[in-house]
Amino acid sequence: MYKHNVTKSVPLSNGNPTTAVPAELLKTKVYLPDGSCVTLQEIVKDKKFYDGKIISKEQGTSSGGIWKIFIKDENVYVLGKEENLHLNPKLNYSAISDTKKIAEIEKTVVNAAYVTSCKTIAKGEWAVVFSKPNEGKTLIIIATVAQQISDGLTQGEDVFYFNLDDARPSYLEKLKILEPLNVIVLDKDPIRIMIDLINNNQAKDKIVIIDTLISICDTNNRKEIIDCSGLFEKFTDLGGTVLTLAHANKYPDKNGVPILEGVGLIRNKAHCVFYLQKFDDIIKMVNIKKRTHVEVEVTFQIGKHTKYTDLFNSVRTLTDEEAAKLLKDRKQDQLAIDHKTIVDTIKETILNGIDHRTALAKEVHKNTGDYMKTIYVVLDDLKGKLWTETRGSGYSKIYSII
Repeated sequence: MYKHNVTKSVPLSNGNPTTAVPAELLKTKVYLPDGSCVTLQEIVKDKKFYDGKIISKEQGTSSGGIWKIFIKDENVYVLGKEENLHLNPKLNYSAISDTKKIAEIEKTVVNAAYVTSCKTIAKGEWAVVFSKPNEGKTLIIIATVAQQISDGLTQGEDVFYFNLDDARPSYLEKLKILEPLNVIVLDKDPIRIMIDLINNNQAKDKIVIIDTLISICDTNNRKEIIDCSGLFEKFTDLGGTVLTLAHANKYPDKNGVPILEGVGLIRNKAHCVFYLQKFDDIIKMVNIKKRTHVEVEVTFQIGKHTKYTDLFNSVRTLTDEEAAKLLKDRKQDQLAIDHKTIVDTIKETILNGIDHRTALAKEVHKNTGDYMKTIYVVLDDLKGKLWTETRGSGYSKIYSII
């Protein structure tokens, strides 16, 4: 921990300089003319008693090293031949306020606000983006960073992409995509290069993407996470940005939200955290921690290509209206796949003339054995896509196949 000098002495106008005595030196023992011993701290505590008394550094000293106690207002001094010692200076924390270092801090503040075109990752921070495998986290990040470069908001040579876990064919694909943008792509040594940039004071405006975090540290080891986060903090303090891609646990939480793999310290230490979820050709990016203004949720649509270059070029950021419509549609598609037996039985039952809600659900339950609650969910959530719902007599609900 750094120690700062925050003491502020009140000078005397007796022609000698005044020096503040550090608190740790107040335990120093001095001697009175009668040979008794006292500490400087005791003199401060009982200043009225000691006012005007003579003290010396050594017992029995009659010449040289003779000092006089002097009290002025609340201040306690020891007066010597050539200097004054202020025993109880005030603490002056304004001396270390960052308002005194505005010019210095301005040098580390980045100009453009965001690393990504969708305004999800702010510059000058450590961000974590995680998802289950093959959910599109690398695709979305390099596509939106590349867009910032193409738009002239980021210099390609300021971006370092460390691809640490791809097979060589996949690595080569990404090299060919990023080469025209002048992005620096490497498959090792992110830590060493970050330390070099820090030591040479060249971290400002640099963007380091590490794919993935588990490739440089054990995400379940608190000490390794503390070491990495310490390095990332030094880098961002100098105006650099760190973006680490990470994995989600195998199972989501009770609400279906992905859980970041590793110790909770990762989320605690990072400045910004996003998770990604994929629904067929729709990818949703959701923020769960932020300290500056970033978009809380952004949705993308990607093509159904097999070649990575085509997939990369197909990434499109959706408007809120587009996202809501397409997400609903994709979730309905997935629901129909997950409950195919129920869906087929509902259709067959309606065609057989059993189309009132309660009777329909009971017939489907009898034929499939599924829970009534699940059958009602399928009926309600696929309404408007596979069948329509109209009102009958007595507020009954009647279904028809679309």
